[in-house]
Amino acid sequence: MGITFVTPGKFQKQIEFLHKQKYKFVTLTELIQNYYNDPSAIAITFDDGYKNIFKFGFPILQKYNIPATVFVISSSISNKNNWDANLGWIQYDHLSPSEISKLIKAGWEIGSHSVNHKSLIGMKLDQIYYELNESKTILENQFKTSVNYFASPFGRTNYQVLEMAKKVGYKGICGFFPFKYIKQKPPREIIPRLAVYYTDSLPSIARKLSHEKSLKIEILKQNVINFCANATLVVDTLR
Repeated sequence: MGITFVTPGKFQKQIEFLHKQKYKFVTLTELIQNYYNDPSAIAITFDDGYKNIFKFGFPILQKYNIPATVFVISSSISNKNNWDANLGWIQYDHLSPSEISKLIKAGWEIGSHSVNHKSLIGMKLDQIYYELNESKTILENQFKTSVNYFASPFGRTNYQVLEMAKKVGYKGICGFFPFKYIKQKPPREIIPRLAVYYTDSLPSIARKLSHEKSLKIEILKQNVINFCANATLVVDTLR
């Protein structure tokens, strides 16, 4: 995982900090539909659907009655992260159906993170359709809930992916925060996100939520880290 994770202790301090700052915590659907222009509203999202979300993140958020959105890889439910490059041969468990159901019951939202967590860029249209549609169908049928949003694996998306997501029925796609969206609004269906990493301090969390020049620093940092994290893609092509 490198630095693309947060320890339970750090996560708790971050949530306590945001709670004291009087932020309004909502699901992604609530943010887009009701609070998009409210600077005090934030949505916490988790990608991949690791079991650690339920074991560590859920109790911390539940303490403050905070919902979140978790993007699930449909083929990885109850499995280990065999989709990852597994540098160092480290494997992690994914959420089980019962754990996902408990999160939904507690007010959480689930989204799709594809079927197999493969980069969609360069795929044929029928493959993109399968990753988008099949995962949405599986999750909605298994958990009897609407899956409104899709998080592109590795944050990589393009016009073909966006158009296919709209065709399948997603209301939006989550990805990284490209620099071009600082000065111009993204397409209505694109939802830029800022990640939180092991190295992030509380001041950097505050910068991520600001609308000042300091936000650019956080966007730059995220783009650099994501570029380095693409080692997973390189390793995957060599399998």
